[in-house]
Amino acid sequence: MKKGSFLLILFMLVFVGEVYAQDALPIKRGVNITGLEAPFEGSWGIVIKDEYFELVKKAGFDHVRIPIRWNAHSLHEPPYTIKDYIFERVDHLVDEAFKNDLYVVINIHHFEEMMKEPEKYRDKFIALWEQIADHYQNYPESLWFELLNEPCMNLNSDLWNDYLKEAIEVIRKTNPDRKIVVGPADWNNINRLKDLKLPQGDENIVVTFHYYNPFNFTHQGAEWVSPSPPTGVKWSGSEEEKKAVERELDIAVDWSRNNGDVPLWMGEFGAYSKADLDSRVRWTEFVARSAEERNIAWAYWEFCSSFGIYDYLNKVWRISLLKALVPDTKIEQ
Repeated sequence: MKKGSFLLILFMLVFVGEVYAQDALPIKRGVNITGLEAPFEGSWGIVIKDEYFELVKKAGFDHVRIPIRWNAHSLHEPPYTIKDYIFERVDHLVDEAFKNDLYVVINIHHFEEMMKEPEKYRDKFIALWEQIADHYQNYPESLWFELLNEPCMNLNSDLWNDYLKEAIEVIRKTNPDRKIVVGPADWNNINRLKDLKLPQGDENIVVTFHYYNPFNFTHQGAEWVSPSPPTGVKWSGSEEEKKAVERELDIAVDWSRNNGDVPLWMGEFGAYSKADLDSRVRWTEFVARSAEERNIAWAYWEFCSSFGIYDYLNKVWRISLLKALVPDTKIEQ
């Protein structure tokens, strides 16, 4: 090998290693298994089946995120007791994931009341985590806790930094070494990482962000967005479009590097089914590969609903989307 070529390779290794040096995680590719984030399981059309975890594992994923609306299954007054039936259901799903050698992230999802009146619901938020942490304290380390999905609205960065500090302190009383996932305010916005304040000296914190840009593409026709972005928007994979994705992911990488190389996990990304499939595949593949190049683990949103990679009615994979996520999948159909 020529000296110049050797030096170039050495430079590239050092440079890339420095830029993407945040700590590696034991997970890489995952998917959100939805159903429990609804007011009640099945009320939004999805009931989680045991077989889903085997399907996910065989497709090439290594972890699942299970969003859970704990607030809907707990008392509204102190001591805010969580109902036994929801613990039993979550226990079962976590056990099914473990049977298939999958890591599991559970969170508090759609705590909409706290987003609107954060100070009123602060005590309940802490009480929920005290109970969840106590219940799962003897579970394997492959179960992770994510504090809250997409803090937003009146739960601003300043309040959220106070709340997350208190929640982590409560969890650490019973789970001193478990991975805790924390994201920034403003819907886990990558541009709000700069406002996120983490506890010092805790080496088991993972930072998450969600990625749905460009929003007018990923959420076109979304009925829950007002006003709903018009349909017909394509993502062609132009150099300009790709650079926009890379610039935003590099915001997270730079933030991590400036904050002790905290590990990063993109806990949600996906494009709604009203976008054309070819564009969805191009966007999904580029975002996933770009994250992996930056040592960012990810979980696709989601398995079998309106963003889904699996058609649960016909029991078939949307194979082009699956291969965009897991190019080396063994699934063929």
